[in-house]
Amino acid sequence: MILGVSIATPVLSAVRHSDSPVAVVILIVPTAIIILVAAHILAKMYSRQQLKNAAIAASDQHVEALVRRRAQLLGRDAYGAMLFDRWHKELNHFIDGQLTPNLSRRQRQALKERRAETIKLIDERVAEAASERPALRALPDNATPTEFEAFCAEQLRQMGWEAHVTKASRDQGVDVIATKKGVRVILQCKLYGKPVGNKAVQEAAAGRSHEGARYAAVVSNRGFTSAAEELARTNGVLLLHHSQLCDLDKILNV
Repeated sequence: MILGVSIATPVLSAVRHSDSPVAVVILIVPTAIIILVAAHILAKMYSRQQLKNAAIAASDQHVEALVRRRAQLLGRDAYGAMLFDRWHKELNHFIDGQLTPNLSRRQRQALKERRAETIKLIDERVAEAASERPALRALPDNATPTEFEAFCAEQLRQMGWEAHVTKASRDQGVDVIATKKGVRVILQCKLYGKPVGNKAVQEAAAGRSHEGARYAAVVSNRGFTSAAEELARTNGVLLLHHSQLCDLDKILNV
């Protein structure tokens, strides 16, 4: 509005002594255009800020799931370089499913223009949250399957469970046995570079019966195939990311 007045002022002084309708139009049209342009710019700025706020709120609401998926999907190539493709695909899936449905028309337009920035914003917030999870920081990138079993047992011990790793030659589909308040749980621990399949679920279910445990879980640093998830539901086997072990009490209501 201030800009419009500053431009119109010389014109106003020029037409003070004229009653010409043309002069009035010359004064009004540029000012109206400036107001419309300024309003458009302000509306876009507001929509972008609202989009940013919505992205922050959505990522904070689902931060635990996002942290877990990030840990499952990030990997390294044969030369040690980080691989982000699967994680970025997950972020796009998250934006389409959890963020976009709650946006206004203007905010969706802002998302089209600033999708890359929105992905970066959510990625940075999830990475910061992941850095605060001790269970994620403690597992080395070059850990062996045996070290992963010991790591899982230690995570449970820190939460008050009595946990020990079974002997490799006699595990019967069980890598870790844990007990707390009379509740016995067996774990099948899988340090994989890809989603875990059906076999681990079958082993965990068999191990639960063999050990007389109430619960069985497959714990992995990665995700699980859809077939494994379906079989786990049928057999009552928990599928966990290793970062969830610190919440096992809550999950089992122990």
